[in-house]
Amino acid sequence: MSTDAQILANRLNAQKSTGPCTIEGKAAVSQNAVRHGLSAERDVIASESQADFDLFRQQLLDELSPISPMESVFADRIVTLSWRLKRAGCLQNQAIDALNTGQTHSHLARLAQSFSLNIADKSQGDSTGLNGELALGRLAVKDFANARVLDRLLMYERRIESSLYKTILEIQGLNVMRKLSPPKANDDGTGKL
Repeated sequence: MSTDAQILANRLNAQKSTGPCTIEGKAAVSQNAVRHGLSAERDVIASESQADFDLFRQQLLDELSPISPMESVFADRIVTLSWRLKRAGCLQNQAIDALNTGQTHSHLARLAQSFSLNIADKSQGDSTGLNGELALGRLAVKDFANARVLDRLLMYERRIESSLYKTILEIQGLNVMRKLSPPKANDDGTGKL
């Protein structure tokens, strides 16, 4: 049971640690939970170049040439989703490289590696010629221990692709509707906007 003095001390200490107060500090800690950036609120994460994103954005917007406000919303969404899709591919490649080089630091990866080393040590005295088959088993054990990483990345990639394709269809639909609809007449009757 806490005493009244301990409760008071805890309350006073809690007032001292209220988090960052400056704009820079708040911006820095807002990125604490960002792991892979595939569902980040911001388009560009710390490991990416803002200049590269700006160039990519401008190229896509030039190609899409949005006219109406709704087309602009869809075009911006296409830019964001396309950038995230590129990020997903890059993350998958990095994850595969990390898995292949054994540079993962997860508990499961270390456990799988130690398990596969134990199998290899036991198979050294095996004279039945199964060492080649055990090598495949060691690879399978190692892969299954880290398979969730690749599965999760693939899941994010599929979701981003699905959203991207739906958005592309929406903007194409707006373009078709604009081309099929008759031009609106303005006050002078010329039909020009």
